[in-house]
Amino acid sequence: MLFSEKIKQLRLESGKRQKDLAKAIGVDVPAYSRYEHGERRPKREQVLRLARIFKTDANELIAMWLADEAYSHIAKDKLATRAALLLNNMLNEETQEAQLPAGDNAEPASSRVVTHGLVTHLGRSVMPHYEQGDAATVMQRIEDESIDCIVTTPPYWRRRSQGTESITATSKEDFVAELLQTMAQAWRVLKPQGSLWLNMGDDTTDGFVQGIPWRVVLQMIDRQGWQLVNEVVWNKTTTSPQGSQDHLRKVHEFMFHLVKNEDFYYNDDELRRTFALIMRNEAKGKAKPAKGKQHQGLVPSDVWTIGVQRSGIAHYCVAPDTLYRLPLRATCPRNGIVLDPYCGTGTACKIAYEMNLRSIGIDINGEYIKQAQATTEIRPLSLF
Repeated sequence: MLFSEKIKQLRLESGKRQKDLAKAIGVDVPAYSRYEHGERRPKREQVLRLARIFKTDANELIAMWLADEAYSHIAKDKLATRAALLLNNMLNEETQEAQLPAGDNAEPASSRVVTHGLVTHLGRSVMPHYEQGDAATVMQRIEDESIDCIVTTPPYWRRRSQGTESITATSKEDFVAELLQTMAQAWRVLKPQGSLWLNMGDDTTDGFVQGIPWRVVLQMIDRQGWQLVNEVVWNKTTTSPQGSQDHLRKVHEFMFHLVKNEDFYYNDDELRRTFALIMRNEAKGKAKPAKGKQHQGLVPSDVWTIGVQRSGIAHYCVAPDTLYRLPLRATCPRNGIVLDPYCGTGTACKIAYEMNLRSIGIDINGEYIKQAQATTEIRPLSLF
């Protein structure tokens, strides 16, 4: 558990408000809120005050605070794991060796078997973790309320049926039912303050639009308890030629932002900066991640003009980087965990890696998983 998560847990258990704690340690409420979201770290003396207020072990809380500090400096580097081992060895040289449990039959800690889920398996590494398999099934191995942000593009109904898609339902009713199973798992694994971003396109049958995205989302709201924050229209700007003479040319898809309750994490400043730069670069045909604070803009609209990203593989939908970068910038806190249950070639996980976020990608197609892993491995990051 991260320091930020720990102090939030302790606050909720104590029944105190952020306002009370902010006053007690001498900061304003926005500053304290950033501590809980992991965007800033308090001073050591403030951590001591919090420990006294929560009546918890001060040494343990400070140790978590120190670990967070060290992690923030090395997490993005490809040698982070090796650095952590070296740090552990250096610290062990200065401390006595830990005592084994008393008794002749005591079992060494190194030989004990610990069963854990996928999030525990991630550890502190920001290298994306990929799992091949059915989304709803694999997600059962993810711990409850452990994911900060889910962003995904499920397979499209009745398109590119090549035996490699996660959902193969032939009727729209069965398609919706299968997707709702995955969304039920999404509800379980998402943290209370987390966000789900669901990108979906529609289908036309016998000349009539089927309303698939809205069929799914309305049932998520009515049957599963989701709340809809925004429905974003993705204006794709470029599409395949369409020869219909009695329909308009379809150039959009939906991106739905759904949450579990009103207390969801949302970084408005980061969204504005990123949106302003992305829209500017999209106009030039070269979108890049935002850096610095020089691109502060107005509140982004719910129409995002983002070009389609081409791919050399047989995959019907390759999500553009910018379509996923905006949601992650806005709704995934520092040190957060990202999940894409239909990850394809790993766009969401690659962006999470660039942002120093841990991530899990799931796809039923092994070839897509291999390409996702290879793409990430050839783009090592450094602190410098």
